[in-house]
Amino acid sequence: MQKKKEKKKFTRRQAKLKNVNIDQLDSILEDDDLLITEKTETKPAEKLEKSKKDNMILKEGIVLEITTNYKCRVQVKDEILECTISGRLKQMNVESRTLIAVGDNVNVDISEQPRVEEINPRKNALSRFSEKEFQTEMIIAANIDQVAVTTSYREPEINWSLVDRYLCSARIEDIEPIIVVNKIDLLQDQDEYFYQTCEFYNECGFTLVTTSTVTDEGLKVLKQNLENKTTVFSGHSGVGKSSLINKLQTGISLKVAKVSDYTQKGIHTTSRSRLIPWDFGGFLVDTPGIRTFGLSRKHKDKISRVFPGFDKLLHKCRYPNCTHTHELICGVKYAVDKNHYPKNRYNSYIRLLESL
Repeated sequence: MQKKKEKKKFTRRQAKLKNVNIDQLDSILEDDDLLITEKTETKPAEKLEKSKKDNMILKEGIVLEITTNYKCRVQVKDEILECTISGRLKQMNVESRTLIAVGDNVNVDISEQPRVEEINPRKNALSRFSEKEFQTEMIIAANIDQVAVTTSYREPEINWSLVDRYLCSARIEDIEPIIVVNKIDLLQDQDEYFYQTCEFYNECGFTLVTTSTVTDEGLKVLKQNLENKTTVFSGHSGVGKSSLINKLQTGISLKVAKVSDYTQKGIHTTSRSRLIPWDFGGFLVDTPGIRTFGLSRKHKDKISRVFPGFDKLLHKCRYPNCTHTHELICGVKYAVDKNHYPKNRYNSYIRLLESL
Protein backbone atom coordinates (compact mmCIF):
# COMPACT_ATOMS: atom_id res chain seq x y z
CA MET A 1 0.00 0.00 0.00
CA GLN A 2 1.32 3.42 -1.01
CA LYS A 3 2.12 5.65 1.91
CA LYS A 4 0.34 8.92 2.23
CA LYS A 5 2.46 11.95 1.51
CA GLU A 6 3.53 13.48 4.74
CA LYS A 7 2.56 17.09 5.25
CA LYS A 8 5.27 19.56 6.01
CA LYS A 9 5.14 20.96 9.46
CA PHE A 10 5.58 24.66 10.09
CA THR A 11 6.37 26.22 13.40
CA ARG A 12 5.27 29.78 14.02
CA ARG A 13 7.99 32.02 15.38
CA GLN A 14 7.10 34.26 18.26
CA ALA A 15 8.40 37.55 16.86
CA LYS A 16 7.73 40.97 18.37
CA LEU A 17 7.96 44.41 16.79
CA LYS A 18 10.01 46.96 18.63
CA ASN A 19 10.20 50.73 18.24
CA VAL A 20 13.69 51.98 17.55
CA ASN A 21 14.53 55.62 18.18
CA ILE A 22 17.05 57.26 15.88
CA ASP A 23 18.24 60.44 17.51
CA GLN A 24 20.57 61.72 14.83
CA LEU A 25 18.84 61.02 11.51
CA ASP A 26 20.68 63.88 9.77
CA SER A 27 24.01 62.27 10.50
CA ILE A 28 22.90 59.00 8.92
CA LEU A 29 21.43 60.42 5.68
CA GLU A 30 23.63 63.05 4.06
CA ASP A 31 22.47 65.15 1.13
CA ASP A 32 24.87 63.34 -1.16
CA ASP A 33 23.21 60.02 -0.33
CA LEU A 34 19.73 61.14 -1.47
CA LEU A 35 18.69 60.47 -5.06
CA ILE A 36 15.99 62.97 -6.05
CA THR A 37 14.05 62.30 -9.26
CA GLU A 38 12.11 65.19 -10.75
CA LYS A 39 9.01 64.78 -12.90
CA THR A 40 9.63 65.75 -16.49
CA GLU A 41 7.86 69.01 -17.18
CA THR A 42 6.12 69.82 -20.43
CA LYS A 43 7.94 72.65 -22.13
CA PRO A 44 6.00 75.87 -22.73
CA ALA A 45 4.94 76.60 -26.28
CA GLU A 46 7.10 79.74 -26.65
CA LYS A 47 10.26 77.63 -26.21
CA LEU A 48 9.19 75.20 -28.91
CA GLU A 49 8.02 77.55 -31.65
CA LYS A 50 11.38 77.41 -33.44
CA SER A 51 13.29 74.22 -34.09
CA LYS A 52 16.96 74.06 -33.05
CA LYS A 53 17.88 71.24 -35.44
CA ASP A 54 20.78 71.68 -37.86
CA ASN A 55 20.93 71.09 -41.60
CA MET A 56 17.20 71.57 -42.15
CA ILE A 57 15.67 72.75 -45.41
CA LEU A 58 12.44 74.49 -44.41
CA LYS A 59 9.63 75.23 -46.83
CA GLU A 60 6.40 77.03 -45.87
CA GLY A 61 3.14 75.25 -46.56
CA ILE A 62 -0.50 74.98 -45.51
CA VAL A 63 -2.10 71.94 -43.85
CA LEU A 64 -4.78 70.41 -46.08
CA GLU A 65 -5.78 67.40 -43.99
CA ILE A 66 -4.91 65.60 -40.75
CA THR A 67 -4.70 61.90 -41.65
CA THR A 68 -3.64 60.52 -38.22
CA ASN A 69 -2.39 61.88 -34.89
CA TYR A 70 1.12 61.96 -36.27
CA LYS A 71 0.69 62.55 -40.00
CA CYS A 72 -0.84 65.21 -42.24
CA ARG A 73 -0.99 66.37 -45.85
CA VAL A 74 0.65 69.72 -46.56
CA GLN A 75 0.60 71.79 -49.73
CA VAL A 76 4.02 73.33 -50.40
CA LYS A 77 3.70 75.56 -53.46
CA ASP A 78 2.26 73.26 -56.18
CA GLU A 79 3.22 70.01 -54.44
CA ILE A 80 1.25 68.04 -51.83
CA LEU A 81 3.48 66.26 -49.29
CA GLU A 82 2.66 63.47 -46.87
CA CYS A 83 4.34 64.70 -43.69
CA THR A 84 5.03 63.39 -40.24
CA ILE A 85 4.84 65.72 -37.23
CA SER A 86 7.98 66.53 -35.29
CA GLY A 87 8.26 64.91 -31.88
CA ARG A 88 9.27 68.30 -30.50
CA LEU A 89 5.83 69.69 -31.30
CA LYS A 90 4.18 66.87 -29.34
CA GLN A 91 5.78 68.27 -26.18
CA MET A 92 4.12 71.64 -26.53
CA ASN A 93 2.20 72.72 -23.44
CA VAL A 94 -1.17 73.38 -25.05
CA GLU A 95 -4.67 73.18 -23.63
CA SER A 96 -6.04 71.94 -26.93
CA ARG A 97 -6.53 68.30 -27.90
CA THR A 98 -5.59 69.40 -31.42
CA LEU A 99 -1.85 69.80 -31.90
CA ILE A 100 -2.09 70.80 -35.55
CA ALA A 101 -5.19 71.90 -37.46
CA VAL A 102 -6.41 72.19 -41.02
CA GLY A 103 -5.48 75.65 -42.31
CA ASP A 104 -2.32 75.94 -40.20
CA ASN A 105 0.64 77.62 -41.87
CA VAL A 106 3.62 75.39 -41.15
CA ASN A 107 7.32 75.06 -41.95
CA VAL A 108 8.23 71.65 -43.39
CA ASP A 109 11.72 70.16 -43.31
CA ILE A 110 12.28 68.51 -46.69
CA SER A 111 15.94 67.54 -46.17
CA GLU A 112 14.84 63.92 -45.60
CA GLN A 113 11.37 62.49 -45.05
CA PRO A 114 9.01 65.54 -45.07
CA ARG A 115 8.33 66.55 -41.49
CA VAL A 116 6.39 69.46 -39.99
CA GLU A 117 8.92 71.24 -37.77
CA GLU A 118 7.21 74.55 -36.96
CA ILE A 119 3.64 75.81 -36.67
CA ASN A 120 3.39 79.52 -37.44
CA PRO A 121 1.18 81.75 -35.23
CA ARG A 122 -2.54 81.54 -36.04
CA LYS A 123 -4.59 84.64 -36.79
CA ASN A 124 -7.70 82.84 -35.48
CA ALA A 125 -9.20 79.41 -34.93
CA LEU A 126 -12.74 78.06 -34.90
CA SER A 127 -12.94 75.67 -31.94
CA ARG A 128 -15.50 73.76 -29.98
CA PHE A 129 -15.10 72.77 -26.36
CA SER A 130 -16.20 69.74 -24.39
CA GLU A 131 -18.84 70.29 -21.72
CA LYS A 132 -17.04 68.19 -19.12
CA GLU A 133 -15.72 69.61 -15.86
CA PHE A 134 -12.26 70.09 -17.37
CA GLN A 135 -12.88 71.48 -20.84
CA THR A 136 -10.83 70.33 -23.81
CA GLU A 137 -10.48 72.44 -26.93
CA MET A 138 -10.96 70.80 -30.32
CA ILE A 139 -9.84 73.08 -33.15
CA ILE A 140 -12.02 72.72 -36.24
CA ALA A 141 -9.90 74.93 -38.51
CA ALA A 142 -7.32 77.71 -38.31
CA ASN A 143 -6.58 80.90 -40.24
CA ILE A 144 -10.02 81.22 -41.83
CA ASP A 145 -11.93 84.21 -43.19
CA GLN A 146 -15.48 83.11 -42.49
CA VAL A 147 -17.66 80.27 -41.25
CA ALA A 148 -20.77 79.12 -43.08
CA VAL A 149 -23.05 78.07 -40.22
CA THR A 150 -25.05 75.45 -42.09
CA THR A 151 -28.43 74.22 -40.95
CA SER A 152 -31.54 72.86 -42.67
CA TYR A 153 -35.15 73.92 -42.59
CA ARG A 154 -36.25 70.34 -41.98
CA GLU A 155 -34.78 66.81 -41.90
CA PRO A 156 -33.22 67.51 -39.42
CA GLU A 157 -35.25 70.34 -37.89
CA ILE A 158 -33.59 73.73 -37.80
CA ASN A 159 -31.69 74.46 -34.56
CA TRP A 160 -31.46 78.22 -34.01
CA SER A 161 -29.74 77.78 -30.63
CA LEU A 162 -26.83 76.03 -32.35
CA VAL A 163 -26.67 78.94 -34.80
CA ASP A 164 -26.43 81.35 -31.84
CA ARG A 165 -23.49 79.42 -30.43
CA TYR A 166 -21.61 79.54 -33.73
CA LEU A 167 -22.28 83.26 -34.12
CA CYS A 168 -20.91 83.99 -30.64
CA SER A 169 -17.79 81.91 -31.24
CA ALA A 170 -17.19 83.57 -34.61
CA ARG A 171 -17.44 87.07 -33.14
CA ILE A 172 -15.08 86.22 -30.28
CA GLU A 173 -12.48 84.90 -32.76
CA ASP A 174 -13.07 87.75 -35.24
CA ILE A 175 -14.39 85.40 -37.96
CA GLU A 176 -17.09 86.56 -40.35
CA PRO A 177 -20.19 84.30 -40.11
CA ILE A 178 -22.69 83.38 -42.83
CA ILE A 179 -25.95 81.64 -41.93
CA VAL A 180 -26.92 79.04 -44.55
CA VAL A 181 -30.39 77.50 -44.25
CA ASN A 182 -30.49 74.54 -46.62
CA LYS A 183 -33.42 72.36 -47.81
CA ILE A 184 -35.61 75.45 -48.18
CA ASP A 185 -37.60 73.51 -50.80
CA LEU A 186 -39.29 71.76 -47.84
CA LEU A 187 -40.90 75.07 -46.87
CA GLN A 188 -44.36 74.37 -48.29
CA ASP A 189 -46.56 76.62 -46.19
CA GLN A 190 -46.19 80.00 -44.54
CA ASP A 191 -43.98 79.56 -41.49
CA GLU A 192 -44.30 82.88 -39.69
CA TYR A 193 -41.82 81.98 -36.95
CA PHE A 194 -39.18 81.03 -39.53
CA TYR A 195 -39.53 84.30 -41.44
CA GLN A 196 -39.47 86.35 -38.24
CA THR A 197 -36.29 84.64 -37.06
CA CYS A 198 -34.58 85.14 -40.43
CA GLU A 199 -35.56 88.81 -40.32
CA PHE A 200 -34.10 89.09 -36.81
CA TYR A 201 -30.67 87.86 -37.93
CA ASN A 202 -30.75 90.12 -41.00
CA GLU A 203 -31.49 93.11 -38.78
CA CYS A 204 -28.57 92.12 -36.57
CA GLY A 205 -26.29 92.49 -39.60
CA PHE A 206 -25.70 88.83 -40.43
CA THR A 207 -25.69 87.46 -43.96
CA LEU A 208 -28.38 84.77 -44.23
CA VAL A 209 -28.78 82.68 -47.38
CA THR A 210 -31.55 80.14 -47.98
CA THR A 211 -30.53 77.33 -50.35
CA SER A 212 -31.80 74.17 -51.98
CA THR A 213 -29.85 71.54 -53.88
CA VAL A 214 -33.14 70.38 -55.40
CA THR A 215 -34.19 73.69 -56.96
CA ASP A 216 -30.71 75.38 -56.91
CA GLU A 217 -32.25 78.30 -54.99
CA GLY A 218 -29.64 80.56 -53.39
CA LEU A 219 -26.59 78.75 -54.81
CA LYS A 220 -25.49 81.72 -56.93
CA VAL A 221 -25.74 84.11 -53.96
CA LEU A 222 -23.85 81.66 -51.74
CA LYS A 223 -21.06 81.27 -54.29
CA GLN A 224 -20.63 85.05 -54.45
CA ASN A 225 -20.10 85.10 -50.69
CA LEU A 226 -17.45 82.36 -50.91
CA GLU A 227 -15.26 83.73 -53.70
CA ASN A 228 -11.59 84.29 -52.78
CA LYS A 229 -12.13 83.48 -49.10
CA THR A 230 -11.27 80.55 -46.85
CA THR A 231 -14.61 79.32 -45.50
CA VAL A 232 -15.48 76.62 -42.98
CA PHE A 233 -18.71 74.72 -43.63
CA SER A 234 -19.88 73.50 -40.23
CA GLY A 235 -23.14 72.40 -38.64
CA HIS A 236 -25.27 69.38 -37.70
CA SER A 237 -24.92 66.11 -39.56
CA GLY A 238 -27.51 65.64 -42.29
CA VAL A 239 -28.14 69.31 -43.08
CA GLY A 240 -26.74 68.87 -46.58
CA LYS A 241 -23.23 70.37 -46.40
CA SER A 242 -21.77 67.76 -48.74
CA SER A 243 -24.66 68.14 -51.19
CA LEU A 244 -24.17 71.91 -51.25
CA ILE A 245 -20.44 71.56 -51.83
CA ASN A 246 -21.01 69.07 -54.67
CA LYS A 247 -23.30 71.64 -56.33
CA LEU A 248 -20.84 74.52 -55.85
CA GLN A 249 -17.71 72.62 -56.94
CA THR A 250 -18.11 70.40 -59.97
CA GLY A 251 -16.21 67.13 -59.93
CA ILE A 252 -15.62 66.98 -56.18
CA SER A 253 -18.21 64.21 -55.50
CA LEU A 254 -18.31 64.22 -51.71
CA LYS A 255 -20.16 61.32 -50.12
CA VAL A 256 -23.72 62.15 -49.02
CA ALA A 257 -26.20 60.28 -46.80
CA LYS A 258 -29.85 60.57 -45.87
CA VAL A 259 -31.20 61.44 -42.45
CA SER A 260 -31.87 58.47 -40.16
CA ASP A 261 -35.55 57.46 -40.28
CA TYR A 262 -35.37 56.37 -36.63
CA THR A 263 -33.64 59.33 -34.95
CA GLN A 264 -34.44 62.01 -37.56
CA LYS A 265 -30.82 63.07 -37.17
CA GLY A 266 -28.04 63.22 -39.69
CA ILE A 267 -25.59 60.41 -40.34
CA HIS A 268 -21.90 61.33 -40.49
CA THR A 269 -20.50 61.23 -44.03
CA THR A 270 -17.40 63.41 -43.58
CA SER A 271 -14.93 61.71 -41.23
CA ARG A 272 -12.35 64.49 -40.85
CA SER A 273 -11.75 68.11 -41.80
CA ARG A 274 -10.23 68.86 -45.20
CA LEU A 275 -9.07 72.02 -46.96
CA ILE A 276 -10.18 72.01 -50.61
CA PRO A 277 -9.61 74.79 -53.17
CA TRP A 278 -12.65 76.23 -54.97
CA ASP A 279 -12.30 76.46 -58.73
CA PHE A 280 -13.79 79.99 -58.50
CA GLY A 281 -11.16 81.20 -55.99
CA GLY A 282 -10.64 80.65 -52.28
CA PHE A 283 -10.72 77.55 -50.11
CA LEU A 284 -13.35 75.34 -48.51
CA VAL A 285 -12.90 73.61 -45.14
CA ASP A 286 -15.27 70.64 -45.13
CA THR A 287 -15.83 69.42 -41.56
CA PRO A 288 -17.59 66.44 -39.97
CA GLY A 289 -21.09 67.10 -38.67
CA ILE A 290 -21.41 67.75 -34.95
CA ARG A 291 -24.03 67.05 -32.29
CA THR A 292 -23.10 69.89 -29.94
CA PHE A 293 -20.98 73.01 -30.15
CA GLY A 294 -19.63 73.95 -26.72
CA LEU A 295 -18.03 77.31 -26.00
CA SER A 296 -15.13 77.98 -23.67
CA ARG A 297 -15.97 78.86 -20.08
CA LYS A 298 -13.20 81.45 -20.09
CA HIS A 299 -15.25 83.38 -22.68
CA LYS A 300 -18.39 83.42 -20.55
CA ASP A 301 -18.05 87.15 -19.77
CA LYS A 302 -17.87 87.93 -23.50
CA ILE A 303 -21.14 86.18 -24.38
CA SER A 304 -23.21 89.02 -22.88
CA ARG A 305 -21.66 91.43 -25.40
CA VAL A 306 -21.43 89.33 -28.58
CA PHE A 307 -24.77 87.49 -28.47
CA PRO A 308 -26.89 88.35 -31.56
CA GLY A 309 -28.71 91.66 -31.18
CA PHE A 310 -27.31 92.61 -27.76
CA ASP A 311 -24.84 95.17 -29.12
CA LYS A 312 -27.72 97.59 -29.91
CA LEU A 313 -29.05 97.37 -26.33
CA LEU A 314 -25.91 97.49 -24.17
CA HIS A 315 -25.93 101.29 -23.87
CA LYS A 316 -29.15 101.04 -21.85
CA CYS A 317 -27.60 98.73 -19.23
CA ARG A 318 -26.54 100.41 -15.99
CA TYR A 319 -23.37 98.35 -15.57
CA PRO A 320 -20.75 97.73 -18.29
CA ASN A 321 -20.41 94.09 -17.18
CA CYS A 322 -24.16 93.46 -17.12
CA THR A 323 -25.05 89.78 -17.51
CA HIS A 324 -28.66 90.56 -18.51
CA THR A 325 -29.97 88.08 -15.94
CA HIS A 326 -30.49 89.53 -12.45
CA GLU A 327 -29.66 93.24 -12.86
CA LEU A 328 -32.50 95.69 -12.17
CA ILE A 329 -31.55 98.21 -14.86
CA CYS A 330 -30.79 96.20 -18.00
CA GLY A 331 -31.38 97.23 -21.61
CA VAL A 332 -31.74 93.64 -22.81
CA LYS A 333 -34.30 92.60 -20.17
CA TYR A 334 -36.26 95.81 -20.76
CA ALA A 335 -36.34 95.11 -24.52
CA VAL A 336 -37.59 91.56 -23.89
CA ASP A 337 -40.34 92.80 -21.55
CA LYS A 338 -41.49 95.34 -24.15
CA ASN A 339 -41.38 92.75 -26.99
CA HIS A 340 -38.60 94.71 -28.71
CA TYR A 341 -36.31 91.67 -28.55
CA PRO A 342 -37.45 88.08 -29.29
CA LYS A 343 -38.13 86.09 -26.12
CA ASN A 344 -36.98 82.85 -27.76
CA ARG A 345 -33.56 84.32 -28.57
CA TYR A 346 -33.22 85.58 -25.00
CA ASN A 347 -34.05 82.08 -23.74
CA SER A 348 -31.36 80.73 -26.05
CA TYR A 349 -28.90 83.13 -24.40
CA ILE A 350 -29.90 81.93 -20.92
CA ARG A 351 -29.44 78.27 -21.93
CA LEU A 352 -26.01 79.11 -23.31
CA LEU A 353 -24.96 80.77 -20.05
CA GLU A 354 -26.23 77.81 -18.03
CA SER A 355 -24.21 75.40 -20.16
CA LEU A 356 -21.05 77.34 -19.23
